[in-house]
Amino acid sequence: LRSVRIDDHARWGNMTAKQMLRHLKCSCEVALGELSVEPAQKFAPVLMKFAALRTGVRWPKNIQTVPELKKAMKEHSSSDFDVLVIAAVEKTQQVAAGTHYAPSHPIFGPMSENDWKRWGYLHADHHLRQFGR
Repeated sequence: LRSVRIDDHARWGNMTAKQMLRHLKCSCEVALGELSVEPAQKFAPVLMKFAALRTGVRWPKNIQTVPELKKAMKEHSSSDFDVLVIAAVEKTQQVAAGTHYAPSHPIFGPMSENDWKRWGYLHADHHLRQFGR
């Protein structure tokens, strides 16, 4: 995360580097139970969770995020880039530390501590690959 630069361009999608950092920060807030989102269950969450967290298959590009996360990302639009880097790193570290988690993911349903940690790694990896990191 610390290697991302404000002028980095996405290899896919339309997020800027700044938006990606806000997205990661806000997503971690969902994981930590600090930001509430409504379930977006389009598919069986158990199957989606297994496929996303346990099969090793790379996540599809251009997955739509939940509306609450889009709104939260916009609320932080005036933040300085360096502040966003620090915030994204801190929230990612909190997810890795395992102090507390939301009981469920909006797409994957109920999540264990290990599920959240695996999600945190894969989600960050997905977006860092998006920006060539």
